[in-house]
Amino acid sequence: MDIEQIKELLERYQQGQCTSGEVLLIEEWLAGIKNEGLAQLNDDLIDKQLQIIRSRIEGKIQIQPVTVKRNDMGWLKIAASVLIIASCAIGIRALYLKRSLRKELAAQPSTAQHISKGWVYVETGKAARKSIKLPDGSQVTLNASSRLRYPVKFMDHRRPVFLDEGEALFEVAKDKSSPFTVYTNKFVTTALGTAFNIRSYASEHKVSISLIHGKIRVDDLHPALKTNNSKILLPHQQIVLNKISGRVIKSDFKDEIPITSWKDGVLSFQDATMDEVVNSIENRFNVVIQNHSAHTNWSYTGTFKQESLNDVLKIVCMTEGLTYTIDNNKIALN
Repeated sequence: MDIEQIKELLERYQQGQCTSGEVLLIEEWLAGIKNEGLAQLNDDLIDKQLQIIRSRIEGKIQIQPVTVKRNDMGWLKIAASVLIIASCAIGIRALYLKRSLRKELAAQPSTAQHISKGWVYVETGKAARKSIKLPDGSQVTLNASSRLRYPVKFMDHRRPVFLDEGEALFEVAKDKSSPFTVYTNKFVTTALGTAFNIRSYASEHKVSISLIHGKIRVDDLHPALKTNNSKILLPHQQIVLNKISGRVIKSDFKDEIPITSWKDGVLSFQDATMDEVVNSIENRFNVVIQNHSAHTNWSYTGTFKQESLNDVLKIVCMTEGLTYTIDNNKIALN
């Protein structure tokens, strides 16, 4: 309803030509404007005037629902003025909401995918995850801040996939004649039909490969010794490379949750290092964290499902004996 229609409706109300439905419409309209626009703008003056107008309209409906006296023109003029002001306020509010929406969309997690020279390139930003169906029907879930590439079509009984950065959970379609091979800058992992998780972030000091079910072979691309650089993993086994010492350790694990829960947006840590915890929080909430304290030797265990960023930081910092400050999307640990 535009300003001219507002004036026309109020004039007909003043002349006693409104139907009972239109009288109710005026009341509902005033209430709607107050609830939708003004209450959020916190304009005390307009709010006060609307309350006065509403009470007077209610009084007119109860006492004189049709006939309006000429000497009541004052409050009708006030009503018209307030409605015009309210219309402007709603316009400002609508513009504000549009701008907020644009900012919100700009801040949403980003993913990118393109094809070049027969290869598919997939990249995720912070706070983003992406599910990918490969040409053979295998499923890959790519974690935040990760890069993956694979051929548009698998050929010659080979299924090569390159995890150039980040973390991914692979659920491999069975094909005994075509080994499924994932390459990172440290390892080559080969499977026939299985599910396994690889975590290989440049910002972390560890690379881990964990087998959920099936059977895989892991070959070290840069072994300390030239012999015995292949390892066979069975379900619930993993190998972890310490990039600082160069040691590769094979071990068993009982619980899959700390390894695969990221797929469902859950943060789960089991004896995690500082860089693992920090990197996971950064990727989950799209923030940047700097540790200004001397405490860097962490072994953190905990799980967060739907907690806010503040709740996660409070618990982690309390456990590690730290404090934190937030400035926009930058977090300082002290």
